[in-house]
Amino acid sequence: MQFAQVFGHQKVKEQLIRNVENNRLAHAQLFMGAEGSGKLALVIALTQYIYCSQRTPTDSCGECSSCRKISTHSHPDVHFTYPLAASKEISTQYIENWREINASTTYFNAIDWMEAITKDGNKTPNITREETRSILSRLSLKPFEGESKTLIIWMPEYLKNESNALLKIIEEPPQKTYFILVAEQSKNLLPTITSRTQLVKIPKYSYEETKAFLYKKYGLEKSRLEQIARLADGNFRIATMLVENNSTDYGPLFRDWMLACYRNDLKSVSDLSDKLHAIGRNQIQLFLSHGIGILRECMLHQTIDNYQINAEPSQVDFIQKLSTTLNAFFIEKIYLRMNEVIYHLQRNANPKIALFNLSINIRYHFIRK
Repeated sequence: MQFAQVFGHQKVKEQLIRNVENNRLAHAQLFMGAEGSGKLALVIALTQYIYCSQRTPTDSCGECSSCRKISTHSHPDVHFTYPLAASKEISTQYIENWREINASTTYFNAIDWMEAITKDGNKTPNITREETRSILSRLSLKPFEGESKTLIIWMPEYLKNESNALLKIIEEPPQKTYFILVAEQSKNLLPTITSRTQLVKIPKYSYEETKAFLYKKYGLEKSRLEQIARLADGNFRIATMLVENNSTDYGPLFRDWMLACYRNDLKSVSDLSDKLHAIGRNQIQLFLSHGIGILRECMLHQTIDNYQINAEPSQVDFIQKLSTTLNAFFIEKIYLRMNEVIYHLQRNANPKIALFNLSINIRYHFIRK
């Protein structure tokens, strides 16, 4: 993958290229960005640029032997580590799955990855002691083709305390060895990781960038572009799922759910939780993302004079009524709580329990309004 194939992030790309050209590339880097921000694609493009034998001042050539191998995740000096489901497994056993999912998209998350290797997104991901031993063994070898070795650790949030040996080698690396970590949540990283790495922040895509991405990839009409870009909130994974699954009409279901919480109708809340649980984790995330978009419009409607609500006509009246029912403080609390639920669902929380608890929390805010 070349830098030109990574959407946006021009300033980040330019800085990474300068670091390589000026021989100022840190031996251990932590790429931090929200889900769907393109951080993994940037890391692969950077790695390809490092190893390219005919790179230009702006990009890798995309044609030399190193570029072709890195683009297919088959370069012998570039190693990948990622969470797995079983404690005795190691990442090299799933390299074909890794190549397949990266060939389809670089915006996948831990749930997508677990489904790809286990056919069950409910498995708990983990980077285990066995994987750490495998990493140390691979890094002990001399480079096969290039002058350096690179280890890319995707989702280091799943590294546990038994990975002390890996942390030590990051602190005192073998000569010409690069470590690139790709993470989403700094609060779930071991402190010893953040202290040993140079942080590279990857910003979330803007609303306009999301529209441009969707138009370039799918050629959607303006109204649908705006609808999906609003719901995706800079998350290209959500954006592509909304287009490819054609699942954007969560309005009636979200409205029914909020009304059940408002009325303290626990039976309806339980029934709706069952219905949402049945559609699967990815669809629940889309549903909650829709709700987050509605709450964002409520906050803007409350705080900006003469604000023009950016929503489907069928949802405008609901947003206006919700804005008068809850003040900005409680709307923000619910907004943050929904984001927390999405985060925990990605880490194997029970969907039905998480949704029911969220419903009780929303009901509490309705009572306190």
